[in-house]
Amino acid sequence: MCGIFASNDPAINMSHEKIIDKYLAFRGPDNNSGLLNLNKWKVFHSRLSIIAPSKKYSQPFFCDDGSIILYNGEIFNYKKLSNKFIKKNIISDTELLSKIIIRKDFDPNLIDGFFSIIRISKEGKLLNCLRDRFGVKPLFYYKRKEYITISSEASVIKNLFQLKFSSDGLNEYKIFRYPIFSGSYFKGVRSVSSGSCLINKKFFKLINYINLKKKKRKKNLRSVLQKTIKSREVSDVPIGILLSSGIDSNIIRNLSSKDKSYFCGGFKNDPDIIFCKKLKNKEKLNINIFEIKPLEFVKKFKKLIKLRCEPLSVPNEVILSIIADKAKKQGIKVLLSGEGADEFFAGYDRIYRWAKYNKKFNSLEFSKYYCYSKIDSKNLKKLNSFFNKIKNLSTFDKVKAFFIKYHLPILLRRLDFSLMSGGVEGREPFISKDVFFESLKYNQNDLIDKIHGKKPLRKILEKYMGKNFPYRKKIGFPVKLNKIFYNDLNNKNKKNYDLWFEKNIAEIKKL
Repeated sequence: MCGIFASNDPAINMSHEKIIDKYLAFRGPDNNSGLLNLNKWKVFHSRLSIIAPSKKYSQPFFCDDGSIILYNGEIFNYKKLSNKFIKKNIISDTELLSKIIIRKDFDPNLIDGFFSIIRISKEGKLLNCLRDRFGVKPLFYYKRKEYITISSEASVIKNLFQLKFSSDGLNEYKIFRYPIFSGSYFKGVRSVSSGSCLINKKFFKLINYINLKKKKRKKNLRSVLQKTIKSREVSDVPIGILLSSGIDSNIIRNLSSKDKSYFCGGFKNDPDIIFCKKLKNKEKLNINIFEIKPLEFVKKFKKLIKLRCEPLSVPNEVILSIIADKAKKQGIKVLLSGEGADEFFAGYDRIYRWAKYNKKFNSLEFSKYYCYSKIDSKNLKKLNSFFNKIKNLSTFDKVKAFFIKYHLPILLRRLDFSLMSGGVEGREPFISKDVFFESLKYNQNDLIDKIHGKKPLRKILEKYMGKNFPYRKKIGFPVKLNKIFYNDLNNKNKKNYDLWFEKNIAEIKKL
């Protein structure tokens, strides 16, 4: 996991290194390239060393054809790919990437992992600017005249070019908790779309797959997950697991190799804290439980917004960042998390149940279930535009497509930033091509009934935690903000989300 930056804009010069370092170096505390002049570009790389931590594999990394790559991510099947294409043992996924990306038959779909990649030829031509199929790793860009600036963090671009906040982006934040259509919070800054390359277009077309696999024979889902979790444990540094009282993290816990460290955080008497304390005593597991104080939460909340220069999506981001800080102090540099299970296996019960029992799709009706505040005509039009492109899909599959294309990257962005702010890499075992393709074989009746969603996952967990635990009522993240921001009496009776929105907007106005 790293921070990457590249710009061929003459407005960027060596005096800007301090800005780039300030807003990007946190993503890679193990090695910092500094701002370099290479192939007519200014490039910067900060590295969090996970696989092959030797300085030999720090970046920018030169390919055999003289081009350079800047790479953020992990390629879990790098040994398999090296045996197939290189015919020799390679210990670094960065080196493997440098070998295969220059091939004429290079296909990003061969990669099992997550990534953002920039490649520049020795003549200074941008050859690749691509992002993984589900948008695990962030990648933003800004075009000025014929020039382009690319970065892992939009805050870098914002501060280099003194950009204003986008009114559309902030409006989308209030409705969706993230600028899902605008691509960023700043004017002119866009996000590279999941599964696409700015130069070579899309390589993974999500919609083409959504309605194709349901009649195919299902594999053993438990074994698919177990294999994927094992692949996500590839590391040359210690790994831990983010643990809660939910289904997803407990599946990872039970299917992963043992002797792990587990990490849980929250406020005193939160359901997750109570669950983890009981589990720790019952099974004698190494569960690190952090009870967070309101002042600690508020301090971290302000620090994160100052670092990111953006509002935060949900209060849980603050808790994750605090956990990352504490895990890093114990030598942990990777944490496994359960993102992706809800999107792939219909875990948002209320919305997916509505989709199952309403054959006629209506965007406005969908927005009432999904949005956090009333949608305006402009964003409703954008919703309609997306759903009209997939009008041949069932209501259920339309909702699934939306969640994977638009909602999932929000979750991934907040996990990525929260953990990276503490120098820890997040890995999401559910988000793999194998799990995704297997999930497509389940129809709506397989996934959800009138009481529960994620039925196949609940069934797996029964074997390990009994028939009652997987079917408990969903708890969510009970962060009571009016008690946290206690010093403002005006907050006493405000709704949780309204207060969260107000506090975030107030902080970004200070930037």
